[in-house]
Amino acid sequence: MLNLYTGKKSVTFPFNNNRVKSAFSLVHSDVWGPAPNSHNNQFQYFLLFVDDFSHMTWVYFLKHKYEVPDKFYAFYQMIHTQFGKKIQVLRSDNGGEFVNKSMQEFFKENGLIPLIIIW
Repeated sequence: MLNLYTGKKSVTFPFNNNRVKSAFSLVHSDVWGPAPNSHNNQFQYFLLFVDDFSHMTWVYFLKHKYEVPDKFYAFYQMIHTQFGKKIQVLRSDNGGEFVNKSMQEFFKENGLIPLIIIW
């Protein structure tokens, strides 16, 4: 799909008619950016989380891409504290934000399954 605002191709998750049975059993995530025409002191990226069951959506604004792991850890903890749930599967593209040693260790320690979609 072509993003008319940026002129760049954007990736969308394919439609799947199979629904999960409970909240936070599958969470989709993506990072967008850098934003065009942004100044150095403004947010240049955003991190998106979408619960597949409820379609609830959270957006985190980032100045730098390296903030992704810390924002994810905070999001994971917020879901656990506020909803009493743990994310079971995190689905993302192969952008590298979730494909690194610290994130892989976090997934393993918390029993979270990373589902990386390669386009």
